[in-house]
Amino acid sequence: MTRRATETSLQREIAAALEQRHDAPLITVLGRRGRHRTMTGAELGARATEMQALWDRCLGEGPHVLMAALPAGEEFLIALVATLLGGGTLVPVAPPRAADPPGRLARMARTCGARAVLCTTNSRGAVEQQLIGEGEEPACPVLAVDDPEPVPDAASGGAAPCAFPIIQHTSGSTRFPKAVPVTADQIRHNCGLIQSLWGMNRDSVMVNWLPHYHDMGLMGCIVYPLLSGAHSVQMSPFDMIRRPAVWLEAVSEWRGTISGGPTFAFLECLNRISEEEAQGLDLGSWERAFCGAEPVPSGLLARFHQRFAANGLARDAVFACYGMAECTLFAAGEAGGAGQAAATPEAWAGFEGCLLSAETRKHIRIAEPETGRALPDGATGEIWLSGPSVCDRYLGAADDEEAESFFDAPDGVRWLRTGDLGGIAGEHLYIAGRAKDLIIVNGRNVAAAEVEWLAAREHADLSPSAAAAFDGLQAEPGHADLLIELRAGCAPIADPHAVAERIRKAVAAGTGVRLGRIAFLPRGALPRTSSGKIRRQQAAGDLARLHEQALCLDMARMTEGAA
Repeated sequence: MTRRATETSLQREIAAALEQRHDAPLITVLGRRGRHRTMTGAELGARATEMQALWDRCLGEGPHVLMAALPAGEEFLIALVATLLGGGTLVPVAPPRAADPPGRLARMARTCGARAVLCTTNSRGAVEQQLIGEGEEPACPVLAVDDPEPVPDAASGGAAPCAFPIIQHTSGSTRFPKAVPVTADQIRHNCGLIQSLWGMNRDSVMVNWLPHYHDMGLMGCIVYPLLSGAHSVQMSPFDMIRRPAVWLEAVSEWRGTISGGPTFAFLECLNRISEEEAQGLDLGSWERAFCGAEPVPSGLLARFHQRFAANGLARDAVFACYGMAECTLFAAGEAGGAGQAAATPEAWAGFEGCLLSAETRKHIRIAEPETGRALPDGATGEIWLSGPSVCDRYLGAADDEEAESFFDAPDGVRWLRTGDLGGIAGEHLYIAGRAKDLIIVNGRNVAAAEVEWLAAREHADLSPSAAAAFDGLQAEPGHADLLIELRAGCAPIADPHAVAERIRKAVAAGTGVRLGRIAFLPRGALPRTSSGKIRRQQAAGDLARLHEQALCLDMARMTEGAA
């Protein structure tokens, strides 16, 4: 059957969105030095059709399963729309980096059954090397979108072709990223939640700097605005990392109504946007400033609002949210949650809560991990998710891995075990962090993130979103080690021993955790996922190597620990 004969409702909805904004701006791509490129619905549709024709010439008639190892920008956006219009499957992945493990793309390509990997000529050599793996044949061919040539006819095995519009990958903060197949129904349902709870519609303007190869950037900031007929303004993540002010300048200039990111992005704005840069910002249009992807420390969003209130930012616009690739994107959190209940349980006092609606609440269970028993409000347990947005499997997962991730309840509900710990109090869901990143003190669970944020408060040059606390090598209960990076451009700490002692006292008083080894690292030293999350368990395994990179150490305690 041809592509046209098997047209799906999602294809029709994408086509309708393009037609709705036929002559109106649909996607704007920002470049350097104020340059930008705006595409109307008609132009985007025409360019997507051209790309479909190119794929047919080079790969044979589709639809195809295609991995996209493309940088942020026009080529990726057109490839995404071409796939959605053509009924294929797109698998967005991060372009190769020097720190990637060998064969990363080969493993992903085989798991997803990719027909080819889309890339640019600049990265083609690195992509081809990644597709070889350990001396094997390439997992699939490569197609450079800026220099296309017909590729071999050999097909890869794996998933059934084009059973899903999108396959996205988990962040891989505790293990290799897992392939999450997302159905059209899951996309539509999750998009509907954002439309109803966040008010995304054709009048919205999304400003996005988030990576397009993870769920928050891909679904929330590209696909959902497209389905909603909204105008989205897209920029490179590297521009925001290089200079955080460009994010808020884009919100101001383009009258953005929805935009957000992880905790570190809000922190970077507080620490690196000067008074002079903030002076000309007009943030009065910003209705939904969402913060998620990792635990949000209490007080951060209030500080963010206080800093930019003079620029028109409303307090209720800034809020915490929660989700993951396995539930397409969104699970909980919406604007209006600033006035949280005063009786926040002590266990979650260090974290911001995500406001729950009746719709999101019914699909969340706080469970006892060993039995699956639902725990009452106020209790800490593992966060489990269910509902029409949640996937029911991973591609290529072994039976034991799937059993670790899903729980089939006696009432027929299939629950996703998120691996995150938290609880519900009143109308808020609190996320304390990954279960594998806990430090146990006298039978009480302490999230690594809480230790890291307390430590960073003791010196202005320390970055709380670039730290790794983990059970100490001494294997003593309640003890931990800490690796923490300095902010960009900061000189080594003059008296690391004194700072380390202040950190130990603050962390012990706040959590009961006793820190042993402490190392202050240069920015970028800690291992990260492709979305920027710290891999704490890998950092623990790399402790000796990371100590060699340290700008300064608490040498007295290091010597004591070695003895």
